[in-house]
Amino acid sequence: MICLAIAACTLLTGCDGLSHKQDTAYVQTVSSILGSDLSGNSRYSGVVESSKTQKISKDGSKKISEIRVKEGDMVKKGDVLFTYDKTALQMSVDTASLEVEASSNKISSYQAQIKQLQNEKKSASKSEQLSYSLQIQEAQLDLTEEQYNLKVKQKELDNLKDDLNHVNVVAEVDGLVQSVQNDDSSSDSGSDSFITILETTVQQIRGTVSEMEVASLNEGDPVTVYSRLNDDKTWDGTISKISNESTTDNSEQEIYDGEENDSGQSASKYSFYVTLRSTDGLMIGQHVYIELGEPSNDSALWLYADYIVKDGDNAYVWVADQKNNLNKQEVTLGRHNEENDTYEIVSGLKLEDYIAYPSDSLQEGQKAVLSDSSDTDEPESGSGQIPEDPESDSAETPAEETAADPAPAEVEGT
Repeated sequence: MICLAIAACTLLTGCDGLSHKQDTAYVQTVSSILGSDLSGNSRYSGVVESSKTQKISKDGSKKISEIRVKEGDMVKKGDVLFTYDKTALQMSVDTASLEVEASSNKISSYQAQIKQLQNEKKSASKSEQLSYSLQIQEAQLDLTEEQYNLKVKQKELDNLKDDLNHVNVVAEVDGLVQSVQNDDSSSDSGSDSFITILETTVQQIRGTVSEMEVASLNEGDPVTVYSRLNDDKTWDGTISKISNESTTDNSEQEIYDGEENDSGQSASKYSFYVTLRSTDGLMIGQHVYIELGEPSNDSALWLYADYIVKDGDNAYVWVADQKNNLNKQEVTLGRHNEENDTYEIVSGLKLEDYIAYPSDSLQEGQKAVLSDSSDTDEPESGSGQIPEDPESDSAETPAEETAADPAPAEVEGT
């Protein structure tokens, strides 16, 4: 009998424990479910970046006399970046000038030769006419060739003179010097530019959208950009470009509406770009939120429809009370955002309330535990238990509840 009683008690205890785990309901605060998206509009992550870079290549045929910038320097449009050796350029100009002069002299000589042959041909006998004709044709060919050479040499001279007048290579934009390749830099650096400048005055926002939503974006659509640190700081702009090539870079994940397939792999991402009317207060590399649509002063609370249970004309959500028990909480619904399937909660719910995702297994009075708690049994303080209101009388367990807890039954042997 003792063994049977112990076995029965053990079985009942095990069943109670299993029942307790099944009765546990996991909850989250409304604010954590919505994150920063309290307006019901779609939001995506974004990063502030430059829309333009200046890449300056150096002329390998010229010698650089001085490099005036280094990596990390800030430059203004017109600032000198580096200079070519003026002495070497002047020598090249002098040499080219001599070649142009020599070519001009040859042309004059051929022209004089042709004129002389033509005059001699007039007084020559018939037997000599053919010889003079051949000499004239040969001189004319030489003249034509030299005239072409003169054009080439003159062009080279003009270019060298222009280089001599522009020995200083200047920045075309205000920006940050990203890289400077010295003469001993490796050719395997992956860049063919000698100096690269990232423009800092013209900025754009690069956002990331899933392949399921990219078709809903259109160039010219208005957007609102929010600071991640202060939701009151906003910038407005429009979508200027939508990339049609997917990216495998998951460093910029969507803040909302991110989806994974059944294999656990993230869906393809697409980049889109936003041009702002004003960039005051933004910095290159700053991370922001991008919300579709114009800025809104709507302070209403919007909740995803999946969390709302409709019962005829009424609606309710599953809310945990201060005793960590689950209850139905009636809410009053307002507007409906069909695009995102969210409802405006007029009354009955606050951002700090803890709610559960509805399911058929939920019952009033179930134990409520924070969804990030790994303990499905009764949590200790600070390990998943819903914080109690310090001003509530329920902060302490009533004596009636303590007395109502049944003590373990003693098993008497026979």
